Amino acid sequence: MAADNGAKKTTDRQEGRIGDFEDWADHYNDFYPAGKRLDREYRLSRLLVMAGRSWTTHIDNRLRAETGQSRARWQALFTIAFGPQPVTLTDLGQRLFVQWPTLVRVIEGLATDGLIKRIDNPRDGRSKLVSLTPEGLAVVKKIQPILDEERRVMLSDLDDKDLEVCAELLHRMFGRVARV
Repeated sequence: MAADNGAKKTTDRQEGRIGDFEDWADHYNDFYPAGKRLDREYRLSRLLVMAGRSWTTHIDNRLRAETGQSRARWQALFTIAFGPQPVTLTDLGQRLFVQWPTLVRVIEGLATDGLIKRIDNPRDGRSKLVSLTPEGLAVVKKIQPILDEERRVMLSDLDDKDLEVCAELLHRMFGRVARV
């Protein structure tokens, strides 16, 4: 049986199964018996987290190197660009799915750099409305082809149906987590 385990480890590595932990997690099956539903759920949730972190780190490093923009900044710029402008900070925070203090720091930096402008909200004097400046739109247009190329490379072996199925599954999972 030990020989089979070694063969399985080699096969997994050859198939590119990064993130499997049979090499070091000697006691994993004490917690999650192999082949059971809990084992499959744990592995999937772990891979989701690891894939998300790896993708985020890769994109963040690439965009910082080429544009100087962090993930929080470019995501805010894209979210503003994609929707009607100006937008309230409350709406922007909901669209980005971020906490208020994080959003305020990002918006302050973008405004300081001249990538967005803030105006008083005529409907509510306590809030501000934000919109892109021409400089902010130029940053979006500089980042978009980089992101498009990275996604193309990452997803090139998936056909349209694969993309739709993956997106649907992730929407379902995200919907469950977002309601919590």
